[in-house]
Amino acid sequence: MRPEPRTQPLTVVIIDDTPDLRDLLRIALTRGGFEVVGEAGDGAQGIDAVRLHRPDVVLLDLAMPVKDGIEALPSIRRLCPQAKIVVLSGFGAQQMSARAVAAGADGYVQKGAPLNTILDYVRDIAGDARRPVRGLTVVPASDPDPAVPHADLLDAPSEVAGAAAGAGGRGVASGPGPDAGPVVPEGAASAFEVLRMAPYGVVEVADEPMFRVVHVNPVGARLVGTDTPGTPLSAVAPELAALVSFHRLDADATFETSVPGGRVKASLRRTGWSVIVYLDSTAEDVGLLRRAIATTAHEVRGPVAVLCGIAETLSWEGGEGVTPEQNQRLLGSVARQARILDRITADLLTTAQIQRGTLRVDVQDVDPRVVVQGAVDDRWDVDVVVDDSRKVRADPLRLEQMVTNLLSNAHKYGAEPYTVHVRPHGAQVAIDVVDHGDGVPPEFAGRLFSEFARAQGAVATGTGLGLYVVRTLAQAQGGAVTYAPLPEGGSVFTITLPAA
Repeated sequence: MRPEPRTQPLTVVIIDDTPDLRDLLRIALTRGGFEVVGEAGDGAQGIDAVRLHRPDVVLLDLAMPVKDGIEALPSIRRLCPQAKIVVLSGFGAQQMSARAVAAGADGYVQKGAPLNTILDYVRDIAGDARRPVRGLTVVPASDPDPAVPHADLLDAPSEVAGAAAGAGGRGVASGPGPDAGPVVPEGAASAFEVLRMAPYGVVEVADEPMFRVVHVNPVGARLVGTDTPGTPLSAVAPELAALVSFHRLDADATFETSVPGGRVKASLRRTGWSVIVYLDSTAEDVGLLRRAIATTAHEVRGPVAVLCGIAETLSWEGGEGVTPEQNQRLLGSVARQARILDRITADLLTTAQIQRGTLRVDVQDVDPRVVVQGAVDDRWDVDVVVDDSRKVRADPLRLEQMVTNLLSNAHKYGAEPYTVHVRPHGAQVAIDVVDHGDGVPPEFAGRLFSEFARAQGAVATGTGLGLYVVRTLAQAQGGAVTYAPLPEGGSVFTITLPAA
């Protein structure tokens, strides 16, 4: 990948909350003939960077703290109406990317794609090319949206289904016929293509006495026992059919019922001529496990994408094009991303040990200051305050795992400044991890430390295991962990352990 000569390089602002990925993109874009004039780690900072630099191209991540990409996009578009905005899509997040395109982005690329491919795509977008790039999903914002009878999908109860409908429901054929199928402009993503990937059952039935199936996604087919259009719902899921009939005129009906695939929570939405039935089996263990696998895969994909990008960068021309300073930064990125993967796998292993009853802790006298400093060094910009010099009775490796999980949680969901405060707490020593973000939604606070728990609508991703692991490890060492909101805004997670 050799730089192309340009008398006036196109300018770029990169907005992503992963510094290592920003660094990789900066190297690739610079080598490709672009000039990176600004970077930002969240949507609010990104708006400021765009206002300052007025770039030709904006690379915009979607899942970021403070202000996510979807929220920032309208402001960026108003500030730079002529700029090309390319959304950086996480693994399996096509529905959110399609929402971004509908909100004004020019296209999107998946983060895990090779850097060469991303660079080629950005070149095409910057050159106003309107053709798909091999290996990427391209949705030009100028594609016309046909009239869609599924517009009520925007009211879907699940974030996945809602996001899919937010893609515009583009390309879904009109008319209630059971043979109706998606008619999708080339290069566009239809709502039902997106819904095929949803971890929810989605069944559309004609609004008539037989409630014949019109569309069903794979999860819905497994739950109700059919993927054949025209099948009467009562023939495969009679209890569900009866409840759909009873609630069909309700504005916002939600109920639990049994289907061939097990017990589910069902929600109804009406279109002009049909009823959309959303089926969520998350009340069952299999549904919970399904979500855990999906979110864990997403968590692993990010570090893997960065590591692959570093390997690709170092392979360019034998690595001769990478300066010693860049090489040092890339090596630091490898260490950071490897630690992230280690933390994820450690949480998965700890959870498995908890479930099997094989969890073991090696309790000894430990200096919490040393453990905290080890967890903070070369990872985050965190103030460490020590007001208690006593040692604690703890497993040093488990204590570092707990502190690291709380710091990771603060950086995902909170905001700076971040502080770790070691202080006395009677016969115990308390370790506070403090951030100054929005805090935990009150309705979610009671489930914070539950297994696989994640707040509804949370932008940041996660396995939902971090706080569960912290609580279990604290209890196994004779301690506890608690949460409290800060009066001025933010969160305080406190680990208390017996003093030695």
